[in-house]
Amino acid sequence: MFGFELQESFSGSYYRLDEPLRDHSLRVDLRLGVDGIRRFLRDRTVEVTGRLFAETLAERTAGGVPLFGTLAMRLFDEKRIPYDLSFEGDDRRIYRLRGQRDFFVHDVVDSLTILPASVYDDGGVERARAVLRFDPKTELGALVRSFRPRVRWPGRLSSGF
Repeated sequence: MFGFELQESFSGSYYRLDEPLRDHSLRVDLRLGVDGIRRFLRDRTVEVTGRLFAETLAERTAGGVPLFGTLAMRLFDEKRIPYDLSFEGDDRRIYRLRGQRDFFVHDVVDSLTILPASVYDDGGVERARAVLRFDPKTELGALVRSFRPRVRWPGRLSSGF
């Protein structure tokens, strides 16, 4: 089974809805993986793992916390890429970071490099809003270099990572 992996990073800020005038830093480093091109072409879902650092929410001594989830490649038919990621905060509660990049022909660069998102608690209540950016000047080269084909043989996974 053939697939691929690549990495992307976003950084920006978020604010808590109960404290809207105070910004906090936020960074996500994602590893995107597809096992099976045929399945990807059918459902266009990408598995996501990585790390998230959210000042005052998920710091774990500045190294951030693990995260996992999915993104859906709906770029060509729905003109959007929704992200649905979960992580454990420093308070040991589970949070979800949900956001979406919307594609606009009249603003290609911003629509592909800005990810507005919200943070939800384990009860589904929105707790914070974020704006994350992918800086093409510093991140695009790393994104392209991170692309690795994946070949899965029965009982074994081979990758460039």
